[in-house]
Amino acid sequence: MGKIMTIGWYPPHKAKELIKVYSSKDKPAYPDFLKKIQHLATVKEDGQWKNYAVYEFPDEKYSEAMKALIKRYTLYTSVEGYRFIAEFVMDAQDAMKLAF
Repeated sequence: MGKIMTIGWYPPHKAKELIKVYSSKDKPAYPDFLKKIQHLATVKEDGQWKNYAVYEFPDEKYSEAMKALIKRYTLYTSVEGYRFIAEFVMDAQDAMKLAF
């Protein structure tokens, strides 16, 4: 299985607006093969709120998974100050196999 981690951050005074967009019924649906396996939040030293989400998908769906996430997360950028990145990640054990 492949994994993508998204990291989004935004100013705290925009939290309510972002939650409204996040809760919207009009946002693009994720494909059935894409599963969110973890969602975490924290506050950075500069006061920005930061969210991490990890998604899992079948290996052969890398491109489709990334496209679906970019489409969804681009909607959140309608909230002023919201930014995000999405990157492919792997378990540390799998990464170590690449080194040896």
